[in-house]
Amino acid sequence: MSITPIVAIFKRDLKLALSYRFDFIIRAFSALFSVVLWYYLSVFLKPDKSLIGNGDYFTYVIVGMSLLSYINVMLFSFSQKIRQDQLMGTLEFIMASPVSPSLLLFSSTIWEIVMETLHLVVFIAFALVLGANFHIGSIFVLVAIFILTLISFGSLGIIAASFLLVFKRGEPITPFVTAFFALLGNIFFPAQILPEPLKLLSYIIPLPYAVEGLRKVVIQGAGFSQVVTEFNALLIFSAVLVPLAVISLNFSLKIAKKYGLLAIY
Repeated sequence: MSITPIVAIFKRDLKLALSYRFDFIIRAFSALFSVVLWYYLSVFLKPDKSLIGNGDYFTYVIVGMSLLSYINVMLFSFSQKIRQDQLMGTLEFIMASPVSPSLLLFSSTIWEIVMETLHLVVFIAFALVLGANFHIGSIFVLVAIFILTLISFGSLGIIAASFLLVFKRGEPITPFVTAFFALLGNIFFPAQILPEPLKLLSYIIPLPYAVEGLRKVVIQGAGFSQVVTEFNALLIFSAVLVPLAVISLNFSLKIAKKYGLLAIY
């Protein structure tokens, strides 16, 4: 299997990013504004510490926000890249590559992940200046949970992109999906304070497990034994969602090629 198309896609995204250098500055100011906003909200809000792991609310939210940024990249970048390639007229050529379509889509997010990581470095730096408290435990466990999270939500993003290939519209549900995960994902508050139906619903999405696992490792200094539940849950989500993503993408490509939809936008 040739990796030339993957390298070419990364180079293309890099050149496009470098041609809009002002975006780096905007992201830095966005990080500063977000950190300052949550710092003063944490001063104003005093939740029960037993609900947030006996830590401070500012650090609690910073970890949740950091992961949510990556989740948004994995959920929506695939659809955005497909739309962009359709408009540029390059989608047919890319999908004609001998490389797996799923792998091509994953490769299209490499630069976005790099950019989000740079944004995260600035975000965390500002948070540390304002007093965020991190006590990182096992780096290996941290990386493992992070990778499983990207795989789980990347698979969901590919499934969403599969619908876009056939139906051509994905934008109307984007705000709903973002709000849904923010509500149930333990980002700003623990899901356990929600009404019972919503609390039960939070158990069937991967985000709460990812956020809580990372909080235990990053804030409480936990090792693998303390995050076994979260790790196993993410492993199960990955094992189920990856095959579904591959099947849905291949099926949608088959339909798109049959009816000539790849060049239609």
